[in-house]
Amino acid sequence: GLVLLLLCIGLLLLIIPVSAQADDPEDALVEIDLSPPVLGEFDAAAIADINPEDYAILPELTAHARQIFATGQELGNNPRVFSKVGDCMTASPDFIVAFGTDDYDLGDYADLQPVIDYFAGTPARDEGFEFDSFTNPGLSTSSGYNTASVFDSIWANPNWCAAGESPISCEYRVSRPAFSLIMFGTNDVFFTDPGLFDYNLRLIVLETIKSGVIPVLHTFPTRPDYPERSFLLNQTIIDVAADYDIPLVNLWLALEVLPNGGVDADRTIHLTVPVDGTSTGVFDEETLQTGYTLRNLVTLQVFDVLLRQLELLEDGE
Repeated sequence: GLVLLLLCIGLLLLIIPVSAQADDPEDALVEIDLSPPVLGEFDAAAIADINPEDYAILPELTAHARQIFATGQELGNNPRVFSKVGDCMTASPDFIVAFGTDDYDLGDYADLQPVIDYFAGTPARDEGFEFDSFTNPGLSTSSGYNTASVFDSIWANPNWCAAGESPISCEYRVSRPAFSLIMFGTNDVFFTDPGLFDYNLRLIVLETIKSGVIPVLHTFPTRPDYPERSFLLNQTIIDVAADYDIPLVNLWLALEVLPNGGVDADRTIHLTVPVDGTSTGVFDEETLQTGYTLRNLVTLQVFDVLLRQLELLEDGE
């Protein structure tokens, strides 16, 4: 069976104070270093002992994430909107779009329906915008993107973005989300030096925090053609999540139980889908052996954790 329960544990750094969770009275103050990263400071040896197998699939709502959410509400962010930031694995219509088009069947996971109801139907941009967060293609996710792409204004959509504005800044300004699902690595394994990946990912996290948006970082599935580099970048992702005390989704671990780690053997920049054309929003024993379907389940479970810990979903919903 699929074990998608436990909560991951974050490590903490120092500078900007944030409120500790109410159930942790002994830690009245936690401090996070939000100073800009320095290119060239990355040390692979320093993270060599990080083993992705040691980190739970589902995140916890960290003390810092709680403070980010509160700041975002003061800025006017919409608690019923989330953004997607990433490459083709996130831009794909097989990733969570089904929940915004009613093309799904939760099967044994009907208890996740309140998560869908919470986000579905809320315009992801201005009132009258035709897409909710599930169906919105997003301004900061696209096939071919790597961690540098989201800062390059050449990729910004001119219909929504100001001249010189980066895709990620545009996305957060236009959508005013409360959460951001962030996953990179599939393209970075052969495009990006590990030190630059670390640097860019930290910039993405800082831009997200600055916008009052909770960054929800994801490990990514192993590229079968770049296993060692995939492992190193996933160690980096875990390290970044710990340094900024933000939620970490260990998607890599969830997908490891699937054939080929959930990755399409013919198109290794994509996850697998049901061979009979069944929607990746249909959860049954067979479909959950495919990468996109399992990622969709994990994503709903992630939001179930975060929304309930933020008391945006009450028990019984």
